[in-house]
Amino acid sequence: MILLSAPIVVQADGDSNKGLSLQQCIEIAMQNQDDILVGENTVTAATERQKRTSGDYYPRVTTQYSTALAKSGGLNTRKTDGLSVSVSHDFYDGGLRDAKAREAAAGLAQKLFDLDRTRQKVIYNVTREYFLLLQAQRLAEVRHAQVNYLEGQLAMIMARVQLGAAARVDTLPVEAQLTNARVDLLEAENTIRTSAIQLQNTMGLLPDPDFSIMGTGEPAITAIRSVEDYVAMALSERPDLQEAEAGIKSAEAAVETARLSLRPRPIVSGSYDKSFDGDDELSITGGITFNLFDGGSSRAAYREEVANRSSAELRIAQLKKTIQSEVRQAYLNLTCAGERMAASDLSLKSARKNLEAQEGRYKQGLAIPLDLLNAQLEVATAQRNAVQARYDYYVFIAQLEYAIGKQGGLYEKAD
Repeated sequence: MILLSAPIVVQADGDSNKGLSLQQCIEIAMQNQDDILVGENTVTAATERQKRTSGDYYPRVTTQYSTALAKSGGLNTRKTDGLSVSVSHDFYDGGLRDAKAREAAAGLAQKLFDLDRTRQKVIYNVTREYFLLLQAQRLAEVRHAQVNYLEGQLAMIMARVQLGAAARVDTLPVEAQLTNARVDLLEAENTIRTSAIQLQNTMGLLPDPDFSIMGTGEPAITAIRSVEDYVAMALSERPDLQEAEAGIKSAEAAVETARLSLRPRPIVSGSYDKSFDGDDELSITGGITFNLFDGGSSRAAYREEVANRSSAELRIAQLKKTIQSEVRQAYLNLTCAGERMAASDLSLKSARKNLEAQEGRYKQGLAIPLDLLNAQLEVATAQRNAVQARYDYYVFIAQLEYAIGKQGGLYEKAD
């Protein structure tokens, strides 16, 4: 009865403080989650590609050492060694170099935004699994308290039976409920184990039976803005939308690159060759290059890039619709969870008062064991609803943050 009447507080105590905090779990995931590591590699590759295209703006310097053997009249053999240095540079290539540089820069921006969104996704997933594990632990505590209460109630009725104040049949409903409560407790304890494995997997870790987490303070219920404010925030801050916008720039640059191959392209280049045992040579070359015939390859490449650009524009239009849908759903979930918390608190208070009243009536001989059993079930149900509502609130805060693309902007952990 004491356990069932205690308020549900989602806060760590005892040995739970020895576990990992939410922030620690997120930090571990940042170092171990494969999606983040892959994203960092793609950013590195895109960075090097941009450097490679930027190198086209600089002169190229090469050196060569050669040895030649020559015969004269089939009798005399002459060996010639030579060291030369060559400097060459493309002064102008008709805009091809610029288009490739823009495409590479936009590609790098895409990878950076994609990595930002991947990090946000990992933070959201870790946060969600963290609170689902805490929820499973608290629900198991409720189940355990229910078993303890039913065991105490059964012992009390058995004592009354031995005194002749109650019939043996009065124990049957309690025994049936106790059996079911023990089964529910086994299931709840297994849910803790599976939730811990899921959290570790989300963090990029192998399952560890000694893994544990800390509790957290009560959810900080802050003022919720209008859904339109959150939609506007998402449309300006979501990294995947910024990635899609960078994708359009990349596609436009690719179209320009393909277009340049369809028309005559002026080029101007120069070179300087320095031979240490011969004459120097300086040359400036200018002209126009044009593919007279390539089997339609250039024309097909241009149409391909135009189609890719059109697809990028369609994707960004659909993404904006998806973002608005995700924000509105997360907003409704969060506001509903807040209302459920308030309602479940009132329900739990009422259930506890009813249980106290039924216990008082039972002591006075005005109630039967079934009345106590029903009152206890109402308390247990109200407690489960209260726990679920509170941790759903945590999860839906993280969901709304993920939907607007701003992790940590809504939830502030209470002391």
